[in-house]
Parts: sequence; structure tokens; C-alpha cells
Amino acid sequence: MKFALRLIAVLAAITAVILFTTQGTKENDPLISPVPNTAMPGEGAPSPGQDSVSRPENGLSVFVGETTEKLTREFGRPDRIEPSMYGYEWWVFSRSADTYMMAGVQNGTVNQVYAAGQDLDVSPFSIGEPMEEIYRYTIIEPEVSVEIGTNRYLFSLNGDDLEERLLVAFDGVYAQVYADREEGEVMAVRYLSPRVLVLHQPYEMTYEGHLIATEPLSSAVQIAADRAAEQQVMELTNVFRQRHELLPLQADGSAAVIARERASDAARGSRTEEGIGPLSDQLKLAGIDYGEAGENIAADYVDSAATVHGWVNSPEHRELIFNRKYNRQAAGVSNKVYSHLFLNRKEPAGSSE
Repeated sequence: MKFALRLIAVLAAITAVILFTTQGTKENDPLISPVPNTAMPGEGAPSPGQDSVSRPENGLSVFVGETTEKLTREFGRPDRIEPSMYGYEWWVFSRSADTYMMAGVQNGTVNQVYAAGQDLDVSPFSIGEPMEEIYRYTIIEPEVSVEIGTNRYLFSLNGDDLEERLLVAFDGVYAQVYADREEGEVMAVRYLSPRVLVLHQPYEMTYEGHLIATEPLSSAVQIAADRAAEQQVMELTNVFRQRHELLPLQADGSAAVIARERASDAARGSRTEEGIGPLSDQLKLAGIDYGEAGENIAADYVDSAATVHGWVNSPEHRELIFNRKYNRQAAGVSNKVYSHLFLNRKEPAGSSE
């Protein structure tokens, strides 16, 4: 009888170990940007309206087009300065989730400001504001025209764009209002210059004249930009988790190696599931013990902010971002292909960054 009890206890212990180390993984289908990112020459793109809406006198929009000196007088030096895939630098202000923002800087001039922190002034909008209020007081057009010199660019917004990421034209600056569709509220706001809007091509676009394009990056700069995007994905995930009263996820350095491999594999596999092996196999080969694991993959979004926004508005991807059972995360980026891993691990769980 005692032997049988001991045998049962041993088997129970083995079962517990197996369950902890091999418990299921959830691998969502890749989320591909709905924007083709292939601007087409157009005919007769209308000129911008003569009665443009005045730019707000207060808030983050006033910094677009100004020197970095004005930005640092207001917010101090950024916590990081890192490259982007578009030739400008990202100035990242990450010291607090409530004031998290990134400013695009090129040649000493601010060309955009992306704000995710709910305490930031993004007038005339506000983070967390119901979208129905935005629709009530904002002039929203399904087509927005941009004129730079003799060149004209026409952006066309579809139904999802109008519900998830509005484009609002002000005098000399444009606003992208990112919505959390499930919550029905403003998730983040980006103010950007006309040139950067055309450079990003975040909506379907036709043009007359010259198409603004990014110069190819060196391999070293591309890798640095990818690493920067990885950090931004994880930071933004924690910003939005905190807004939902969830604990932040700790970065897991050992899992980051796998995330980068999977992003690279996905990029080589025509940006689909082809060429990506099971996540559980890679975690096992790396000797990473976990209780639960999941992965979000995305491709062809403008940048890390747009990618996380896309995931939040996709139910199956959103479920991983706002799942209470995870305590670790890792991100890998390979030239606009993203892998974001979520894990539940015992503490301490390998190396962390």
C-alpha cells in the first residue's frame, strides 16, 4: 500500500512537471497589414480644401515642424534615441506609461509625435475619450488630400479605417487617431508632417507627381532599427496592459532569441506561416520551461505602434496582449515582420533584459 502511494506520488510529480514544461501554446495566424503599401499614380487628385481646420494652439501637435530644442524644454531629454526604418530617429520618452510617447526627428526637426500615455495633451483629442465624441465634433472625410510643392497625394480611408484609425487634416499637420474598437475609445494619437504621412503610406494612396520614398538602409542600420522596434512593441504592450489594470510583462532575454528567429523565418517564408516551425518545439530545444505560451505575428505595418494597434483590434491577437496568465514577453523584428511571444514562467525565468 505504501509502495502504491509512493508510486502515485511520483507519477503525480512527473505529470506536474510535464504539464508545466509542455503545456499548450497558442500561435495566432499572421496579421497582415490591410494597406497594400503600393501607391498608384492617379489622375485628378483634388487639391486640399481652402478652408483647412486650424492647428490646435496647445498639445503635442505644436511640436511638429519645430526644432528639438522646443521639445526638450518641455519634456527634457529622451530616454533613448534610436533609428527607424524611414531615415529619421525615434526619440523615445518611456519613463512612465502615463506619459509614454515617441517623437520622430530628422535634421534637428520634429516630424511627428506618437502619444500613447493617457496623461499627455493631444488636443483637441484625449487618450481614452469615447470615439463617439470624436465623430460628433470632428470633420471626418473618407478621402484626404495632401499637397507638397507641385505633387499631390490622395489617401482613401475604408470602413475599418474610419472606425479604427481616423486621418484628420489640420493646417500644416495631420492627425491619426487610433481607436480601440472593442472599448470604443481613443487608444493613441499621432501627429505628423505631410511629408512623413506620404512616406508612411498608412492608407491606400494615389499620387500625381513625385512619390516620396525611403532610401535603402545599410544592414547595420536595419538591424538597429529592428532592435528598436522590438523594444517599442514590448513597451507599448505594457502601456496598454497598465491601462487595462494588468501587470506589465517582464522582458525575457532567452525567449528574445527565438522571437528574432521566428520573425526572420516568417520574413523568408513570404510573410506567411510557411517556414515557421511550432513554437513549442523551439522553446523545448532552447530549454525554456513555461506553463503557457503564445505568439502574435504581423507583417507590413508602418511601424511598431501601428503593429500593436493592429493586434489590439484583432480579437485573437488581442486576447494574448491582455491575458492575465502571462508574466513574460519577447519580441523579434525582421524588416517589418514582427513576432511577439508571451509566456507564463516561474520566477526567475532565465535571463531578462
